[in-house]
Order: sequence, then C-alpha cells, then structure tokens
Amino acid sequence: MGAVRRRPLASLVLLGALLAGCSHHSSGGAGPPTSRTGGAEGPTTSTAPAFPSALVSAWFGSDHDGWAVSHEPCPQPGTNEQARCAVVWKTADAGGSWTRLARLDLPPDNEVGPDFVSAVRFADDQHGWVFDRSLWATFSGGKRWQPVDLGNPVVALESTSSQMFALVGACGNGAGNCPSPMRIYEGTVSTGRWRFVAPGFDLPNTDKGTLVVTRTGPYAVASDYGSNQMFLARAAGRWERRTPPCLRPIVAPITGEDGLVAACLPAMTGSPVELQTSSDGGRSWAVVWQYAFTDTVTSLAVTGQAAVVTLQNGALLRTTDNGMHFTSVLRAGARPQVQFVDGEHGFVSAGPDGGRQLFRTADGGATWTAVAPPR
Repeated sequence: MGAVRRRPLASLVLLGALLAGCSHHSSGGAGPPTSRTGGAEGPTTSTAPAFPSALVSAWFGSDHDGWAVSHEPCPQPGTNEQARCAVVWKTADAGGSWTRLARLDLPPDNEVGPDFVSAVRFADDQHGWVFDRSLWATFSGGKRWQPVDLGNPVVALESTSSQMFALVGACGNGAGNCPSPMRIYEGTVSTGRWRFVAPGFDLPNTDKGTLVVTRTGPYAVASDYGSNQMFLARAAGRWERRTPPCLRPIVAPITGEDGLVAACLPAMTGSPVELQTSSDGGRSWAVVWQYAFTDTVTSLAVTGQAAVVTLQNGALLRTTDNGMHFTSVLRAGARPQVQFVDGEHGFVSAGPDGGRQLFRTADGGATWTAVAPPR
C-alpha cells in the first residue's frame, strides 16, 4: 500500500485518551505528521453471499433493533404496470428475522417521479421517519405513516430520544439544482412538530449534507459542488459555524465517545486520505494518520478499539494500530456504508440500490456475518 503518514500518537486502542491528551491545531495550521511506511493490507476474511435482495437501506438503533426500507411491485392498472412501492421493516434480533410494518404508496427511487423515500431513522420503538425527496413520519411504530412537508429534498435526518434534526434543500429535480440555501429544521420527537431554525447566516445552495449526533449534541456538514464547505455545531440552543476539517470530509462520531473524526478525501485519486480528530466539538482538528487506499473511501466508523473504512469497490478495511496497518476484513458489494452502535457491534450495507446486502459484526469489525435482508 501507499505510505502512511501519521502523528506520533497512541494506538486507536487508546483513542479516548488520544482525544483527551493530544495537542490540537486548526486544520489550516497543523504541521505534517511523521512519515512512516505502511504494511500491505491483509487478506479478505469474508465475502458477500448471494442473498436475493430488494433492500434499499437499513439503519440500526442498537445491537439488536433495526429498521429497513425495501421495495416490492405495486402495479397501477392502466397507468403504471411496473410500479414499485417502498416497504418498511423492523428487526429485534440484529437481522435474524424481519417484521413487515407497512407499505407506502411511494416509490423507493426517482424512476417514476420526484417524490420518493429511501432512508429510515427511528428515535424509539414508536417514532420514526422515512425520507429522501419526501418525508413521512410514524407515531405508531411504523404501522401508520403520514406525510410531512418541510420542502425537498430532505438531505439528512437524525434524532436523539427527544429531539429531531433535519437538513432540507430547496431544490428542483436533478442533482445540484438548488436555487436557494439549504435550511435547518428542529423538532420534538414526542409531538412530531418541526420548526425552521434561522442560524443567522446562509447555508450553501446544495443538496449535499450530513448530520452527526454525539453525546454532546448535533453537528452538520453542508457543501456545494465546489469549494463551499460549512461545518456547524449546535451549542447553547443555537447553531454556530466552526472550523471545517478540510474541503472534502466524511464526518462521523467516535462511537461511545464525545469526539468527532473526519476522513478528508483527496482531490486526486490515489492520493492519501487524511484522518483528523476533534475533541472540542469541531473548534479545532488534529491529524492522526494518512493512508493511500486503493479506491475512494465511502464511509468510516471509529471506536475506542479500531477504525473501519469502506471503499467504493466493496472492501472493508480495519486498523487497530493508529493507521499503520490495515487488514481487509470483508469484501461486500459496491458503495458500502458502515455504522457502529457501540464498540463491538456494527452493520454494513452494500450493493446496488434496491438490491443491497447486509452484514453484522459483534467483535469490533474483526469478522463479519452475512444477514439475510428483508424480502
């Protein structure tokens, strides 16, 4: 692999101590990390099965509770015989079995119109949302759903047990067709009521954004298709701008900790990806390591024991020594996305839209087991 460049910091096994004790610098002023030579990526230990799948997306709220969106035929005689509708599912045993909750009269993609849903989130067993170009909410554990009009698209949505947050674009059909700034909405889970939040400055005109919720509060990343990058944190009841780690970050929480991590994607294919951390809510960032991966990074998860990185080509790589060596632990489908719910339990979805596969781990990402998706 490419060379690893990293700060002389403790192993990721002690990442909590690392965040508490390292000297932070702003991303614009941090010195380069010490250069080291990285080892080769280890052999793949798991491969993707051939489960039949109609899975669009999945999300887990704990090591056993999860929800999913799939699709199924819903022919409309005389108008659209090939129509497909989104279906919402629930598992209470980490994907061992799935319970069908409801079918929505909405497609799971934009093939037949501008209104569709593809992602799912739940705050608890009763309150949840499906969203994309449209937003629908449930107060009955997914048995009944109702539309919510905040505008479109709903770019990102996350919640705590009591509060919900959304980034909503002001966009027409087609990527990047956004004549007005993105908007922030907040709400109360128990009532389902949303309110527009005016932060005192304009967000980019974009349909690209991410929300991250940690124990200290929510964070937002909004970026246009150029160099306009904005990183926001909610503190003392208001949103404020803070230092972006870089121009092309994938920001994630440190699972079970208060800190943040950002995988800074390079402008050129083949250049090193830089991992930065922040222990002060994004006011400053410090470089931990740099590594040249074989393909584009699509997601990452960091715990107190390891970091797991997913690549566009379906590879999952894991490091336990602060980015010095990466071991290939799974070969999944294209565009994998990883999510950890605690230091040991995580989930990956990968593959084409409407045919994604699921995997789970119970040992911090060292090994992965295929999970039959709902169908």
